[in-house]
Formats: sequence, C-alpha cells, structure tokens
Amino acid sequence: MVFIRPSDVPFPQVWWRFTVHKDGVPTPLRVQDLTDDLVEPCIDILRENFTRDEPPCKYIEINKHPSAVAELVKLWRNTIKDKFSIVCVEDKEQNPQIVGVNVLTVVCKEDKEEPFHTEDQVWAQLFGAVELVANSVDVYTHYGVDKYLTAYGLVVAKGWRGLKIGAEILKARYLFILFCI
Repeated sequence: MVFIRPSDVPFPQVWWRFTVHKDGVPTPLRVQDLTDDLVEPCIDILRENFTRDEPPCKYIEINKHPSAVAELVKLWRNTIKDKFSIVCVEDKEQNPQIVGVNVLTVVCKEDKEEPFHTEDQVWAQLFGAVELVANSVDVYTHYGVDKYLTAYGLVVAKGWRGLKIGAEILKARYLFILFCI
C-alpha cells in the first residue's frame, strides 16, 4: 500500500513558525508544505548544498559525477510529488527566501519492495550505503509501527546555517507526523 496524504489534512499548510536572529536581526520563518511553485528552487538548493556538504555525498564527491547527481535529483523530484516534503522560508508574503528543505516520504510495512537498479556506479555506491544502513534494523518490529516518515535529504542553505533551523524543521516534522500519519 502506498501511503497517501490524508484528504482531511489541508495542502498547502504551514506546520511551524519560529524566529531566528540572523546578523542580530530577528527574522521570522515558517515551515510549510513544499508546493509546486517551490519545487525548482528547492531542487536547486538541494543540488547546491546537500550534494556538496552531506557527508556521504561529500565523501564520494558526487558533484564530480553528473549522472549520479541526476539520479539523486530524480529521486527528490519523484518523492516531492507525494506531497509530504516541507520547506522553510522567510515568514513574509512577497518573495520569501527559501531557507531549508526536507524531502520526505512515508514508508509502509505493506509497501512492495522494489529492487534497486541503476547503471551509474557512483549512485549505486551512495544509494547502496544508505540502503545498507536503512536495512540494518527492522523499524516496524523495533518500534511496533506499520508506517513511518523517512527523509531523502534535509538541508539548510549555506547563508542560514548555525541558527538551529534544522532543529526547527525537525519540530515541524513531528507536527506533520501527528496530523498525517
């Protein structure tokens, strides 16, 4: 069974609001559903920041392998379509700057396990490592659940780091879980 966002949970929705002090100035931010108009800018932030700084991506130097980056971007795009991903933006109406992105999906015990296949060796190395860690514990048995929220990337844009924004995005995920799962 592929999990579908419950119809009684409005989309789009703001999940969390908070304020950071950037350069000494209070800056209100919000975490909201990632809407279609923000997909491309969010993909750009992920491509620029996540692929450069996320430890496994950095270790294998994924940015030196365009086809591996393309596979990762494809994963993000397909996952974002599920309407579970969230984005952190400035809490203002006109042209809010994107501050962070979290690509999310819900995995269900009944989901059909699709075999992983790729021609790209670098992507196979990266995804294989992630899959090895993910399969090292039976989440369903360990936590006594039949579904859970998982992520394919959490990133805060470089100019916004050090303000605990990632922790605030995780708080929004908790609220999302309460209402959607």
